[in-house]
Amino acid sequence: MSSRLTSRPLRLAGAGLAAALLLAGCGGSSDPEPDAQETNGASPAASAGGDDSELNYAGTLRQPDATARPIAKGKKVVIISAGQASISSSVPVGAAEEAAKAAGWDVEVYDSQLNPANSAGLVRQALASGADGIILQAIDCPGVKGPLQEAKAKGVFVVGIYSFDCNDPIFKGSDPALFSGAINYGPDAKDIGAFTKRYGADQAKAVIAATGGKAKVIFFNQTTVTVLNYTGQGFLEEMKKCSGCEVVAEVEFAGAELGPNLQQKATSALLQNPDANVVKSPYTSATLLGIAPAVVQSGRAKDLYVMGGEGFAPELDLLRAGQGVNAVNIAPSDWTGWAAVDTMNSLFTDKPIADSGLGWQLVDKDHNLPPAGPFVPSVDFTGAYKKAWGL
Repeated sequence: MSSRLTSRPLRLAGAGLAAALLLAGCGGSSDPEPDAQETNGASPAASAGGDDSELNYAGTLRQPDATARPIAKGKKVVIISAGQASISSSVPVGAAEEAAKAAGWDVEVYDSQLNPANSAGLVRQALASGADGIILQAIDCPGVKGPLQEAKAKGVFVVGIYSFDCNDPIFKGSDPALFSGAINYGPDAKDIGAFTKRYGADQAKAVIAATGGKAKVIFFNQTTVTVLNYTGQGFLEEMKKCSGCEVVAEVEFAGAELGPNLQQKATSALLQNPDANVVKSPYTSATLLGIAPAVVQSGRAKDLYVMGGEGFAPELDLLRAGQGVNAVNIAPSDWTGWAAVDTMNSLFTDKPIADSGLGWQLVDKDHNLPPAGPFVPSVDFTGAYKKAWGL
């Protein structure tokens, strides 16, 4: 997909309001205030400049379901990464590999090398290798539809990490589902698209509060990745509820542009929008390999509020140092890797897929930031899974 840079004000749209209300109805967001209609769809808190009490500092992470679910024996699993050069892929993939090894399975990792055109061939390679299960990381069903049909015909199970099935509404088609199962994010995530949007909405709430409801946002996104498409939608829909906010520029980029090309785009966007006071990054690798360096080199790091990505250790280092990151919304990707293996095991053993306990937690310099190193959840998820697996 070609990249583009556009500038436009945010205007309230009926569809955006409906989606925002849907998010509130699905949990994780506050219910609309009774007089929301009098503020053109914006909550009073958003219109007045945000409310710290709405921010997700407490987090929504929970203990995984403790129900015993012994491990299936003698299985082979192939994990296919969207691109191991990206920390946003290598961390969850590495965790899934660790979990599969803990389960005693034969496991291999294949790398799409940030090129979606490689993924279909790798699925077929996994099938030829005799895999009993395939875990796709940030690889959506439509791009590998043919090989997944072959997997289904062979009885090979398929699970996604940050991947969306062919029947997802975002693809606007009527194709049947080809994934065998999905990570269980709990009772508030029956609509996974709306659940994913809430992650982006929580980022927007932080932006609104930090700027006193006067955010002027440069919004970066890689829309070819569905999980980022959803989180981006959630961010923009929440921003529309802030009457004093606007998105002054949208910058789209491809995974292959991580590095100097993305940094140049970020530099250009900052130059073209001197009134911007917020930069929104879609994920950690984009922050590290383009956005944060551009912010620092612009000399505006102290004047810009930068919402980062998943909050891996290098991004937290930038946050601590005040070098181009002000906050991150952490949905633990290593935990997600273990949850994918737990999901695969439930498919192998024909058991219900257990609640993973996964959610997210807002982190900034004054809240939830460890003094050094990576973010460590308060939940010992690896211990919980091993106990449930009888290990």
